[in-house]
Amino acid sequence: MCEPMTIASLAVTVISTAVGMMAQGQAQKAQEKSAKAAAAYNAQVAENEAATQRELARAEREKGAADAERQRRMAVRRMGEMRSNLAASGFETDSGSALSLLGESAAEEQYDVDVIRRDADMAAWQREAAAAGADNERNFALWQGSRAGGASGMAGTLLGGIAAGLGQYNGYARTAAKKTDGMQNALNLGYKALGVARAGGY
Repeated sequence: MCEPMTIASLAVTVISTAVGMMAQGQAQKAQEKSAKAAAAYNAQVAENEAATQRELARAEREKGAADAERQRRMAVRRMGEMRSNLAASGFETDSGSALSLLGESAAEEQYDVDVIRRDADMAAWQREAAAAGADNERNFALWQGSRAGGASGMAGTLLGGIAAGLGQYNGYARTAAKKTDGMQNALNLGYKALGVARAGGY
């Protein structure tokens, strides 16, 4: 049988564990609520960033198209002026060196238009890559929010309390066993000193 002090100590351990679980449960709820709110906020920020980057990508393409068209029109005008100047100078613009010059100039003008379009496409691609990264951040934030909380903390408190209670009980049991062995040894020594043999060979 357990001694009264053993039972009282075990009861204190159980009560302490229950109180600890309640306190930890309240703290975990508050922490879970805070974590979910932070995750939702981060997800919204990332979603807004993705939308902004996609809008900027669209603007880059529109600007690139407009700049390229402006460059093309300027090229057409310059080519027309060059053709007129060559003709006014007596050159045949449909053959010979004048035609070669016009062809080279036209290729350079087209190159400038292509560079503008390529730069616009690259800028838009970078914006779209940033939007994809923001989408990933949003999904990760939502995942973190779904993983917030859990009963692992309270389970640890409960297991810790049970382990503490069992440890105390085993400690009391060992102490009681030592006391019993000590009393038995003292009795045996007393019987031997008196020269009295006990039943069982002592």
